[in-house]
This record gives sequence, C-alpha cells and structure tokens, in this order.
Amino acid sequence: MEGDNFLSFSHKDGFTLIETLLALTLLSGVAIGLFYFFTNAMTYTSYNQGRTVAINIARGVAAYMEKLDFPVLEQHVRQSANEQTPFVKLTDADCEHAAIFPEPDACRAQFAPTINNVIYDNGRIAVFLIPYEQMHWERLTSSPPEEFPRSLRERISEEAEKVRQSDPGLGQYALKMYVIVRWGDRSEEAEWVEGVITDETIR
Repeated sequence: MEGDNFLSFSHKDGFTLIETLLALTLLSGVAIGLFYFFTNAMTYTSYNQGRTVAINIARGVAAYMEKLDFPVLEQHVRQSANEQTPFVKLTDADCEHAAIFPEPDACRAQFAPTINNVIYDNGRIAVFLIPYEQMHWERLTSSPPEEFPRSLRERISEEAEKVRQSDPGLGQYALKMYVIVRWGDRSEEAEWVEGVITDETIR
C-alpha cells in the first residue's frame, strides 16, 4: 500500500538504573579506600614526626645534663634516692632549684621548649638519675616507674646486670641517666635516651 506512514523509533543504548547504582557503589568503595589510605598516611607521618622531635629533645636535654656540676648532682641524688624510690626525677618544675640549675632560664629552655607550636611542659620531659648501687637497681628492676615505656623497662633489666658486675666504687664518679619525652597522651607516644653523667676527673 502506497503512502502508508509508519512511526519510526530510534533505539539508543544507555545506563539502566541498576547499572548506575552499581557504578556509584564501586566509586564509593574506591573513594573510601583512598580516604582510608591517606588518613593512615597522615597519621603515620604525624607519629614519626612526634618521635623525631621527641628524640631530638631528649638528646638535647641529655647533653645539657652532662654539663652540670657533677658533685652537686651526685649529692642531691644520694640525699634523695632511697630504697623505696631508687631514683631522682627532674622536670621543668625543678628549674628553680638553684643549686642544681644555676641558670633557670637555660633549664626551662631544655625542659619546657616550644617546638612546632607544641609546648613540652608540665613534666612531659623528665630526667631520671640513678646511682650505681646494686640495691637501687634491684628495686628499680622489680618496681620501675610508671613513666618508663615498655622498651625502657626491658633495658633496665640489662643495665641492672651490668651494675652487678661493675666496680662498687663507680657510684662515686658516675650517675646513670634516662631522659623521657612524651609527645602525646598515649603510653606508646614517648621516646627515651640514656646516658651517663660523670665526674670531671674521669671525663
């Protein structure tokens, strides 16, 4: 039949609703994975930065303590340390102790510095001085201070064995020192360095 008119429909391929939802789900999964990755990366970077700063602070404090007057420190430790508390703990609150720290401002610069807008005060930096006497180390090994990180507690046992084998007269010329710096509130967010403060006669 001539002249018959037929409506012609053109078929175009497109995304169905299910395909669209599936694509959005996949994209969301990828976005969440990337967000998780970058969040962990930032946390890891921040953690390492805190560790690095803490170690550098601890090394600076250790170097500062080694330059102080040994006889004064040794006398203070002997008068303060006892069987119950076999160590002496020094923080920024002790910077006013003129006999130990003749320059309080220099002391506070070491014990309460401000680095990267973080103030390391209120005891976040602590120095522990321990005389080389077996009695004190036995007590320290059995009951270490709560401030000591786990790795330091393990180190204490090794050091105590060295003290048992050392010269009994060593305590007259040396003090064992541990510097602990906390950069966060969690127990693992702390670093420490160790050193020995000696009398000038054997330096």
